[in-house]
Amino acid sequence: MPAERRRLVFVGWVLFAACSQLLLFVVPHLETVAFHLVWISMSIVYGVQSWSARRTSLVLTVVTLVTGAALSEFIAEGYAHWDELAEVPLMALVFLTMVWHVRRRAAALAETQSLVQRERRAQEVKELFVRNCSHEMRTPITVARCYAEMVRDELPTPESKDDLDVVVDELDKLGGLAGRLLVLADAYESTEFEWGPVDLGSLLQRTVQRWRPASDRDWLLDAPSVLVEGDESRLEAALDALVENAVKFTVDGDAIALRCSATRNGAVVDVEDAGIGFARSQADDGSGQPQSSGRPGTGLGLAIVRAIVEGHGGGLTVVSERPSGSLLRMVLPLHPPAAERRSAPAGPSGQPRLRAAQLEESA
Repeated sequence: MPAERRRLVFVGWVLFAACSQLLLFVVPHLETVAFHLVWISMSIVYGVQSWSARRTSLVLTVVTLVTGAALSEFIAEGYAHWDELAEVPLMALVFLTMVWHVRRRAAALAETQSLVQRERRAQEVKELFVRNCSHEMRTPITVARCYAEMVRDELPTPESKDDLDVVVDELDKLGGLAGRLLVLADAYESTEFEWGPVDLGSLLQRTVQRWRPASDRDWLLDAPSVLVEGDESRLEAALDALVENAVKFTVDGDAIALRCSATRNGAVVDVEDAGIGFARSQADDGSGQPQSSGRPGTGLGLAIVRAIVEGHGGGLTVVSERPSGSLLRMVLPLHPPAAERRSAPAGPSGQPRLRAAQLEESA
């Protein structure tokens, strides 16, 4: 509340309390009503303004003396008994109890806001570090790769060229890692989502059609038409990351199943494989950072999926039971919350929206 309005509210309450006391001289039998109106109105005004300790003490003292004096006058004139004078200190104690609780709540709220601000700042610093690190890595990696290729072409023996091929391959892996870091940073950026109706069944069908020629797996598809509201390109990127993960942890001939189904509040998308699975202790322990086991990987794929799904107001679940493989489930709401519709999860700066092709290029 602005300072000027707080001042007007306080002055208005003082006038109201004074009028309540003056009313006693006109209508004496309303003494009980006027007495309690003063205390109730003071509690309301304190709750709205949260006075300082000095003002609280001063106002409480004045109100206690004024109401006590008025009540004593009416008792002396025979309108009430002397035992009713105990209401004055009792009302003061009730008011002080309310003050204590209000101040405790205000302190707890301030501490919570401080924690939220520190957490938000830590997240922004982490995302900024990821982005800067990725940018700084890509240039020296590209330069080193160019020099390695140039040296490889001039080597006289095949054995030496094979050694340089290993160097080039490792530099390509580092370049892919840098690209994934950028995609992850983009997934958390506060850029506008392109919201619209998304047919998850069609999305799963297109995904299987794209991945089937490149991977000799037993592809199983259960994709009825299920409509949700979301950003189709981002959801496609998330689905690609899940499928890529399933392909990485399976071998030729293993089954990979893609399913979607409607729920009461949205939809569920499952990507299940018969591969080596995830480590039980790392599958989904609530930390938000599930990691794969078996073949080496960065774990950035699932981080990207989690960021995109949470940007839609949903969640990612990872279930793994060795040796039966893994089930990765995206839970999407039918209509994202209003706050999520405006932007993706907040980040330090704005960047272009995430495309599915970006994920494939950085893989």
